[in-house]
This record gives sequence, structure tokens and C-alpha cells, in this order.
Amino acid sequence: MAEVEILVKPPSRRAAREALEKIRENKPQAILFNLPENVGDLVVELASGIINYEEFLEEARDRLPEPSTAWFKGYEEILKSLSKIRGRFDVYCYRDAAAFRVSAEHSVQLALLILRSMVTGRVDVEEWLRVLGEGAKLWKTASEREAEKVADISTNYDKSICISDYMPAHLRSRLKLRGVKLKVRYLGQPHHFTPIEILRRKLAMGSVDEKEAEELIKEHIRFVREYLYRKPLPEAVEEWSSRKLYWICGKRES
Repeated sequence: MAEVEILVKPPSRRAAREALEKIRENKPQAILFNLPENVGDLVVELASGIINYEEFLEEARDRLPEPSTAWFKGYEEILKSLSKIRGRFDVYCYRDAAAFRVSAEHSVQLALLILRSMVTGRVDVEEWLRVLGEGAKLWKTASEREAEKVADISTNYDKSICISDYMPAHLRSRLKLRGVKLKVRYLGQPHHFTPIEILRRKLAMGSVDEKEAEELIKEHIRFVREYLYRKPLPEAVEEWSSRKLYWICGKRES
């Protein structure tokens, strides 16, 4: 029976280190990354030592929307270490490339909305919800295709690791249908979702009103201004989590 361990990895340094530890410890025959499938061959070359990380980024620039390096935030430490991991394993990228490109466009639209709110001091809730709503519909469709691809690949190996950036319900249900022996591990804990992640999940469940959405949007703008502008994403996410979960992490929110 095929065995698959899903590693749910937020974009933090701690989660990346834990993912590397699990890969080294479990010695999988295949590793599946939630990265655009059209850079899969480049990840193979990177893991094989044919190209280094800087060359990988240069090649990926021609295949991904700008800023291309931004899409690998949270994966940098893992990708840089792949060629140094002992043992033989295959690597795959399973994120739908077409859906990723549209998602990247949505990210740019949200960035512009954040800048507009910072300048004007106002939040266009309707426009935010329109962009996020389109993204939620896209994610639902794409996640089904991605789960099918993960199942097709992983059932060809005795032991695989699948790295996911979000709640793996779509992966879990598809793999169970294929009779896979499944384990799910959440990395980088304790972790507090960013406001935009919380809003996306609420939209997916259809359980958010306009007032709550506005509060989450304003909190996300604060996260960008006070954390993300000052630090790279992995560090910003860790600091955000430690301040929001101060009773666990021992650092009081300011």
C-alpha cells in the first residue's frame, strides 16, 4: 500500500526547517511541492545539482509572472537544500499553472487595493470581496485537479511526501479514495493565520458578513504595513504568529 505524508507548511522559517527534517528522516521516494507545475523540470534539475538556486530563479523568471522570486517565499530554504539531501528521490510540482497565473494576478490586484487604502484611509470592501471571491472559486476548481494529480503520482511510490500550503481536505479525500495510507502533519506550530488567510477561509465556507470582512481587511493592511514591509515573508509570518499567540510564545502583542 502506498504511504503519503502531507506536510501542511505555512510560509515560515520554522516550518521550512521542519519540512527538511521530515524529508531527511522519512527518506521518501517522491516529494511533491505545491509549486507551479511548469517549473517542475527546473526543480528536478535543482534537486539533481545540475543548476544552483540562482540559476533556478533565472530560468523560472521566463515562466512565471513578475515578481517571479516572490512565488518561492517560504520554499527557499527547502529548494536550496534539495541537492544536499542524501538518498534518491523524485520531485514533482503539482500546482495548476493556469490557475496559478490567475491567482498571481489577483495577488497584484490585492496589493494595489492595499496601497490605495494606505493612501486614502478607506477600504473598498466590495472590491476586496469581489477579488477574493473570484479567487475562492478558482481555488476550488484548481484544487480538485491538483488533488487528482497528487493521487496519480503518489500511488506509483511506496512512500511519498506531499507539501501543502493550506488545509489539505481536498488532498486527503482524494488520496483516501485511492486507498492510500495517509498521515497529515502540521508544521511550524503554533501558527496564527494572517487576516487575509482567515478571510479566504470564511469566504470559502460562506460565513462572513461585510462588517467582519472590513475588520479582517483592515487587520491585514496593518499586517502588511507593520510586518511585511519590514521583513521577508517567512520572518513576518513568524513575528505575527508570536505576537498574536503571545500566551503560548511568551511575547505579548504590542
